[in-house]
Amino acid sequence: MLGVVLLLFGLKCWAAATMELLPEEAYYWIYAQHPALSFYDHPPMVAWAIRLGTSIFGDTEFGVRFATLMLAMGSTMIVFVTGRLWFGLNAALWACLIFTLTPLYAGIGFLATPDGPLLFFWLLTLYVLSKALLSKRTGYWLIAGIGFGAAMLSKYPGVMLAPGLLLFLLSSPAHRFWLSRWQPWIALLIGILVLSPVILWNAQHDWVSLLFQATRTADQKPQVFRYVLEFWLSQLGILTPPIFILAMAAAWRAMRKGWLEDQQHWNFAVSFFLPLFLVFFFASFITSVHVNWTAPMYLSMLPAAAAFFLEGVANQADPMKARRWRLAGTWSLAFCGAVILAAFSTLTLGVPRMLSLTQAGGWRQLATLVEEARTKVAMETGQKPFIVGVDKLYIASEMGFYTGAPEETVNQFALGFPGFGYPYWTDLRDFSGRPAIAIMEEKLWPVATRILQPYCEKMHVPRSVKFFNVGGRERRVKLITCYRYQPPAGNFEDSQDKK
Repeated sequence: MLGVVLLLFGLKCWAAATMELLPEEAYYWIYAQHPALSFYDHPPMVAWAIRLGTSIFGDTEFGVRFATLMLAMGSTMIVFVTGRLWFGLNAALWACLIFTLTPLYAGIGFLATPDGPLLFFWLLTLYVLSKALLSKRTGYWLIAGIGFGAAMLSKYPGVMLAPGLLLFLLSSPAHRFWLSRWQPWIALLIGILVLSPVILWNAQHDWVSLLFQATRTADQKPQVFRYVLEFWLSQLGILTPPIFILAMAAAWRAMRKGWLEDQQHWNFAVSFFLPLFLVFFFASFITSVHVNWTAPMYLSMLPAAAAFFLEGVANQADPMKARRWRLAGTWSLAFCGAVILAAFSTLTLGVPRMLSLTQAGGWRQLATLVEEARTKVAMETGQKPFIVGVDKLYIASEMGFYTGAPEETVNQFALGFPGFGYPYWTDLRDFSGRPAIAIMEEKLWPVATRILQPYCEKMHVPRSVKFFNVGGRERRVKLITCYRYQPPAGNFEDSQDKK
């Protein structure tokens, strides 16, 4: 098992150093270039993690992902020690193996997103809470409060640790007395204090981040059947069917054994699973649930799922059934390993080509073409153009990283549209009167040029350039030179009011 963990860790390190950043990763790297108490769409932990890695390894792909890799290794260790506390050594070892070979967690433990820190601090809080409950030592409650706050500093769903603990205490006669003790409530207060940078930033910016998270899918058209079907299929996909079925069966076993038979280890597992599961289950009736949102809810179930599997393997009353359990476990983990290898092959080598992600790779090529265009315009005008990515945030973020000029890039905020985090760190007046290179998907350019027109004194005819993703699939974008850019009226004042 240790060999599998180390082998996959080595594979992730290699991929982290060779694979170009995905657009979301580049966007979070932009976060790290603008230190703040919090950000428009997420708390600051991911920016701090990236800042740490790049301070050691520079602004490289490996530097951006370094902290995520370390947190993933730490998460594996915490799965083991927590599983050993509640379910014993064998279940803890198998829980580590399941965690390592679950595609969802393998991906989160590699890409620089808020989910990596969230999983680490969620697991850390589970472990420290376990020690607090089993040892009854006050110090563990205080550390649990710090872990709880750090989970919320990573991503807002970290708050669901609180209802998980409440459910456990309410349903556990042996531990219910904690509700009348001061320690859990101090832990809650500590968590809120750790989250205070995010609270302060939101208070200074009209609670925009919390409102964004609460309303980000409000404009979606009701498609109940589609959303519910997507929810269940996505869970099957990100865990793989064998692990998903095992987790659901273990959750049912945990509810029966934990609540009806008062077995505290099963109760602990399901109590930290059920609240978040119910939130997203009911949310799936009104909105699309992103595949990574549900990642924390399975963490407490991993040792329980491993224990459930080991019960099947150790079935001495029916040797044939035990043999089927062993075969199913072996083939299931082999299947998960194959899925992970295929995913890494697709992301890093583009093989198979037909499955390669459109947004994976090619950004360095595009940055070279853009820099050539900027140099040409600079020689013509005496001013080096800034860069406008005419989309939500992907193009601007990637160009900011691969041109090495994040302060010279801006997204569609430059054209009067909402700009996610960009309005909070971009002063459009700095670009006033300067030329710009606007980049847009080729299919959008007729509309985009009409949008650009009011902000440019004149424009060149759009130039089509091509580059290739990691699988060698051709992509085309349009480059448009915009002369004497003038920012949208009112956008600077609006953005400054938010700062």
